Amino acid sequence: MKKLIAFILIVVIFIGTTAFATDAYTYKTVYPEDYIPTANIKTVYLTFDDGPTKYTTQILDILAQHDVPATFFVVGNREHTHLMGDIVEMGHSIGLHSYNHDFDQIYSSKDAFFADLKKIDDIVYDQTGVRSNIIRFPGGSSIKRGASKSTIAQIKKEIALRGYQFFDWNCDSRDKMGIKTASGAFSKIKAAAEEVGDFVVVLMHDTEEITVEYLPRVIEYFKALDYVFLPISAASPAIHHTW
Repeated sequence: MKKLIAFILIVVIFIGTTAFATDAYTYKTVYPEDYIPTANIKTVYLTFDDGPTKYTTQILDILAQHDVPATFFVVGNREHTHLMGDIVEMGHSIGLHSYNHDFDQIYSSKDAFFADLKKIDDIVYDQTGVRSNIIRFPGGSSIKRGASKSTIAQIKKEIALRGYQFFDWNCDSRDKMGIKTASGAFSKIKAAAEEVGDFVVVLMHDTEEITVEYLPRVIEYFKALDYVFLPISAASPAIHHTW
């Protein structure tokens, strides 16, 4: 019996200190120091990367029809940067993703990363009047392409010193990574959400036509399960991918 109890304790300790795994990455949830968790409330954060594009207006319309907020991590070298103003005016969060989304250039050094970040920061400010302090790394914070682990570590440290917070995801639609149908992307989201539970950060892309098709199903799915929809802010809990 003593051996059995010891084994159970080891398992509990292991689960409590190990990052969660989903798809091709592991992650942990990081809570702000002053964060007060609310019991029995399920939350979902809908996030869109790599826009704005010609599909962003349709996505904004769907969000308005369903009266839910979202977060857009935007890119600067786009034809539709004027839509950044619409994102903010309609009550959504806007975050900094990159200026050009070129991994080799952005991650070549810490200085290169922050030069790119300044460009998108200035564009967002010019279009919205907002200085955003939330970031999503192109490719996620455990990006392996174009970046070394040491460079990413330097960037993360500097991000915190400059007052930014970065946010990954724990629920991936794969709408830009091989899934070609709306039903396939929705199935990916549903499966991932069932795995991660009550705190879901969904990765989608407003660069894809299928996102417009499956988004209403995603919203209806989470509403049926009584999730609360929230936009990301610097005070939100953050999903951080781990190497």
